[in-house]
Amino acid sequence: MGMGANRHCDGCTRGHVRIMDRKDVRVARLRDFLVVDPSNTELACELADALFEQGRHADAEAALGALPDEVAAAAGVRYRLARAALASGRYAVAEGRYRDLIDAGHDSVGLWHDLAFSQLCQHHVAEAMGCVDAATMRHGNTVDLAILKARIALMQDDYAAALASLADALEMSPDDSTALGVRALALFDSGEHELADIAARECLQRNPEQHEALLVAGTLALWRQDLDEAQSLFEQALAQHANSGRALSGYGQVWMLRNDLARAQAVLESAVRAMPDHIGTWHALAWSQLLQGNLVGAESSYQSAYALDRNFGDTHGGLALVAALMGDYATADEAIKRALRLDPDAFTAHYAQSLVTEGRGDAERSQEMLANLLQAGNIATQMPVRDFAGRLKSILKAQQR
Repeated sequence: MGMGANRHCDGCTRGHVRIMDRKDVRVARLRDFLVVDPSNTELACELADALFEQGRHADAEAALGALPDEVAAAAGVRYRLARAALASGRYAVAEGRYRDLIDAGHDSVGLWHDLAFSQLCQHHVAEAMGCVDAATMRHGNTVDLAILKARIALMQDDYAAALASLADALEMSPDDSTALGVRALALFDSGEHELADIAARECLQRNPEQHEALLVAGTLALWRQDLDEAQSLFEQALAQHANSGRALSGYGQVWMLRNDLARAQAVLESAVRAMPDHIGTWHALAWSQLLQGNLVGAESSYQSAYALDRNFGDTHGGLALVAALMGDYATADEAIKRALRLDPDAFTAHYAQSLVTEGRGDAERSQEMLANLLQAGNIATQMPVRDFAGRLKSILKAQQR
């Protein structure tokens, strides 16, 4: 059975290589054609599309940028240059290129959609919604516009509106995998984790590469500490979108649980660059630094989280934890009080409290507090902090010997 499975996998690999070989051959032929006929706009666009299909967005942009000026001025070329900027995360550049096309009189639902998406990626929510409304007025509601409207609602934490827009999209196209994946994400973000799990699995059966469904399934696998599955799912998501903040955040936590802390920190640093307004990722980065004894770095990460939300209990608890580890028990006490006032279940605050208790000489009481905390089932967290806390405690004990 094992050998048969290996033969099957080898066959899949060889098939995948053959497909990639065919795509590479096609790209090479299109390049050769374009050398002979550099003024052929359709040929230039076909080459760019073939490169996009392989995820080679920088190569597509380079090929288009090398065209003669009269070809580069064509609307199809300019649209693909905007698409390349969008795919590479240069959202302001993409927005400018899409806007120039619209201002030049080009009007299609795809242009308006991509302009709105580039704005949403910059968190320009009102502008994005304005473009969606403009597109709807000109072209009527479409599946893509309904999905984008749902994404906008998700950014505003309006889960009911997001799910309503996705219901509209799925009424128009019941098997649309993007709508199904974004619906899974909306259910997940609204706290309906069991329904999100079902929705993500159903979506991935239709389209194993759907990004949002991979994020949901990967995060739930991470919570179960099924590290092999979580790693595979996040790697699939990152293969399509290398700058996906949520995928990078989950992937970094996988490496934390595998105890590859340097790699975890590097991935999480990429995650906060891609998603600088996500408090949970700053917390994960802080834990990766705590576990490496980098208290200054951890404090900086918690301060970045604090700058986003002054009233998040676990951020104050994290600052208390850093202060406790530095031996500044008075500062830790104040931060613990503030954290528990904001959130009586703040895990990091309770953990810091146990360390302060130990630091003041009551090791037995501290151990009791920590044991109760690690076993407690009423502390909600979206990160495996119990595991990280247990590891940190082991490190501290080893340092005391």
